Amino acid sequence: MTRFGSSETKAVVDSELAVGHLAFKVADLKSSCQFYANLGIPPFAIEEKVAIIELRGGTHLLLLEVDQLAGEGIAQSLTGQFHQRFSEQFDLMIKGKGLDELKKYRMELVSRGIAVGEIPAETFFGHHLFCIKDPDGNGITIYTSHAIH
Repeated sequence: MTRFGSSETKAVVDSELAVGHLAFKVADLKSSCQFYANLGIPPFAIEEKVAIIELRGGTHLLLLEVDQLAGEGIAQSLTGQFHQRFSEQFDLMIKGKGLDELKKYRMELVSRGIAVGEIPAETFFGHHLFCIKDPDGNGITIYTSHAIH
C-alpha cells in the first residue's frame, strides 16, 4: 500500500485558532441545503439567500445563493489535497478512523442518491478517503478521522 506524506510531522494538539466558517457561493440554495442534509449535516438556519450549517467542532459552512453568472470567472481548483488533482474545495472527516467506517458512510451516501468516487487502496497521511461533488461542482473529499477523542 502506497502512502502519501510523511509520518514525521507533529500535530498541534491545543491550537490557539479554529476555523470559524467557510463560505460557498451556490446557484440554488434549496438544492445545496438538500445535498448537505443528505451528507448528514443539515442547515440549522435558512434565510432567503443564506443557509448556515454547523460542522462537528463548531465550524460553520455558509451557503450563499448568488446569480449563476457570478461564479463564471472563478477557476476550478487544480490543487486539491488529493494526488489526482480532484477539484477539492474543502474536506470533511467522518467520526470513525477505520476503513470499514468510511465504507459504511460511503454506502449511506450512495443510498441517498449521492454520486461518490471509489476509495483508493492508498492512504493520504494515514487517512482513507473518497471524493464527491456538491450541486455546484465543488469538490469535497471525505476522510477518516485522526481525532483522539
